[in-house]
Amino acid sequence: MIGTIVGIVGGGIAIAEQIRKWYQEYKQSHADKQFDVVIIGSSGRVVMEDATIGEIYEVLKALEK
Repeated sequence: MIGTIVGIVGGGIAIAEQIRKWYQEYKQSHADKQFDVVIIGSSGRVVMEDATIGEIYEVLKALEK
């Protein structure tokens, strides 16, 4: 699954928390499947498996600009 975040209006930390929550729930419900989720932005990329909310937020913040 590849997703693209086109625009972010505000509330970056809340959005980062929701993305992390979605990933954890999706991973649990699809435990029998192997997949990677990566967020890529101008400041770098974050692999969701190891990402903190702060790291997710930094990538999202760079996309805002």
